[in-house]
Amino acid sequence: MWLPQRIAAVPAYIHSSSKDSFKEAAPGHKFLGYLRNTQGDNGMAFAPYKGKARIIGNPPPGQPRRDANAEQKHEFDGVLNEVCDRFPAASIQQIEALRSRQHTLHAHHGANGYRISTTSTAPFATGLGNEHPIENGFAFLTPYGLPYLAGSGVKGILRRAMQELIKDGEEGFTDPVLNALFGPELDPKSGNQSEDAQRGALDFWDVFPSPAGGKLVVEIMTPHHGGYYQKNETPHDSGAPVPVSFLAVPAKSQFDFHVVCQSSRLPAALQDQWRALLDRAFEHAFEWVGFGAKTSVGYGAMAASAAATPKMSAQAPGTHQTMATAAASPSAFQTWPAAKLTLNPGTGDISASFEGKSTTALKNPHANDLRAALGEDRANKLKKNKELKGVSVDVEPLGNALAIKRLTPS
Repeated sequence: MWLPQRIAAVPAYIHSSSKDSFKEAAPGHKFLGYLRNTQGDNGMAFAPYKGKARIIGNPPPGQPRRDANAEQKHEFDGVLNEVCDRFPAASIQQIEALRSRQHTLHAHHGANGYRISTTSTAPFATGLGNEHPIENGFAFLTPYGLPYLAGSGVKGILRRAMQELIKDGEEGFTDPVLNALFGPELDPKSGNQSEDAQRGALDFWDVFPSPAGGKLVVEIMTPHHGGYYQKNETPHDSGAPVPVSFLAVPAKSQFDFHVVCQSSRLPAALQDQWRALLDRAFEHAFEWVGFGAKTSVGYGAMAASAAATPKMSAQAPGTHQTMATAAASPSAFQTWPAAKLTLNPGTGDISASFEGKSTTALKNPHANDLRAALGEDRANKLKKNKELKGVSVDVEPLGNALAIKRLTPS
């Protein structure tokens, strides 16, 4: 398929007279809108792009198809190589900021949060089916222009991993467990989506990889015998396969996966098992399933890694750590001696406010632990009035937010 004539996707107010005009642009911005290899409807290059190779609608008269294909590949590679320059400093800082923000939010969810970090053992590609003039797209997060894997994609891979473990008869993995964690896909009787289908207990966050070397790479695949597979022609050795180039995140890049469990949606039998089930599902997905595109040929493989568990203080064996007994470095806390607790009756979340400051909402099961620590009388007042004044609490900074850590020890 020949690339149609392209028109500039750069507004007139953006100066592009220099080859370094977009040097500091994020890779996704270069790829999706700021490409320099463009031409007008008349086949003439715009002034800023004179001297650059460009594709025309059809090969020149008398030019062999093989030469035309080579010209096309050269043009496509020029586009990709321009995107694969080392990320500008601002983009690297943005990636780290997004990853740091996720770590902070994960810590806020406490025992309901799940995080597993790993390193890719193969290139990672995603969004190749997205429309783009060079025919192979890539998934960049708007408006940052940075590579990412959507949380919905992570959920799909983990569901598939669990389905394979169910098929293999692995202990603990059943269809009811799958439906509780991910939600049912099809009605077992009709085979269609159930009208009363409910979401599962797990929320999967987007993944922002930290690319090795701070840049993307160009991968190449060369499909052979296209006429045989697509046009029912007789297979032969005189074909002219065209190498296909596409973008990828290089191997040895860092990936952090975050999951939040809405424990209130889980049956009692899974309250203490969901984390171990996720450990096994991620292990299987890393080794056998892969993430992103082209997993059947080895892309998207990850190294096995241990999940990060919430930090707990030392405690006697067999005891349960609650909001009242949680220990941490006192220097990290702020004490609010007369805070007002506010209860959300719909969700059961509890937040605190003091002298114009307020915390993020404390969710179950930690909200239940806090109510238990309050004692019966004060817990009943909070339930009845939806607020309780004069409570001394310790709060902990989490990035730019504050979170209730515990009642201030007496």
